[in-house]
Amino acid sequence: MKYRFYGDELQLVNYELSVQRDYDGEQRTDIFTAATEAEKDGLLARYPGAAVTEIDNTGYEWLNGMVFTQEQIRNGEVDKAVAMGQEVYTASTMSQDEINAMLMLEIAELKAGVNNE
Repeated sequence: MKYRFYGDELQLVNYELSVQRDYDGEQRTDIFTAATEAEKDGLLARYPGAAVTEIDNTGYEWLNGMVFTQEQIRNGEVDKAVAMGQEVYTASTMSQDEINAMLMLEIAELKAGVNNE
């Protein structure tokens, strides 16, 4: 999985483009990242000889677009989210009111199921 930040918003990197460039007679490889196909196409228009590598982010799509403060980023919150997975991380970041509402809904669904049998 690869990602980058646009401000506080996490963007999954779906493409890497490698470009050979000359810097005062010295050949270097620059790597550009693209989150979308349109962004990749724009980079290819600018660097037609670029080599494109697709990045497999399967299973991490839920992170795309999430907002992390700079403090959260410094404190390793992104790594924590990746390690925990979507369900556990989402549950761990819920407010008490959200947890209570979810539990009340589950209780109501259980009662409805018992009464309908």
